[in-house]
Amino acid sequence: MPALHRILTALAAAVAPVLVTFAPTASAWASATSTTSSTSNASTAPSVVPAGGAATGVAARGVVAAAVAAVSSTSVPCSSVRQIGDRKVVSDLGMSAFTVRQLIGWCSDASGSAWMNFASVYVWDQYHDRGFAYRSYAGIAVRGEPETRGFTASATRQQLSYSTPVRTTALCTQGWGKLYRSGAESAPGLTTLVC
Repeated sequence: MPALHRILTALAAAVAPVLVTFAPTASAWASATSTTSSTSNASTAPSVVPAGGAATGVAARGVVAAAVAAVSSTSVPCSSVRQIGDRKVVSDLGMSAFTVRQLIGWCSDASGSAWMNFASVYVWDQYHDRGFAYRSYAGIAVRGEPETRGFTASATRQQLSYSTPVRTTALCTQGWGKLYRSGAESAPGLTTLVC
């Protein structure tokens, strides 16, 4: 699985810049920087391989389709949004780098409207101000599943991004996020488990 992870990450990194060239820069989410935590959930992180779709799993064609379709936006098509569980602050390069949150909202998809979970990743100003290229990845980790759902990749240097909302409110879930920069990656961040 680690070799597949590296291949898929490279594929997503190669495809995403083309797709996000015209994406707007996100405005900062000021409340994301209010407090910090230094504990790490890295040992419980699921694979970052994006799900190839609810029914297809990790078939190669599904992964390519997910990489093409999974570019995060700066807004989510949801209302009544609120945070669930505790957020996770992750350090990278010796500083607090980003905050991961799990959110719930009344969202719409091809099947209609429902309560759905999604994750947000906010990159702190002190990390963003270093000026190097980075891309954030977000998704919803479901207990017992090796892949994140709603996996997305942000535009380069996008400070606030969201995963795709997914219908997982009846399951035990965590918000998941990670940063990739210049051939390296941060530790993953997982919010607290919500059942």
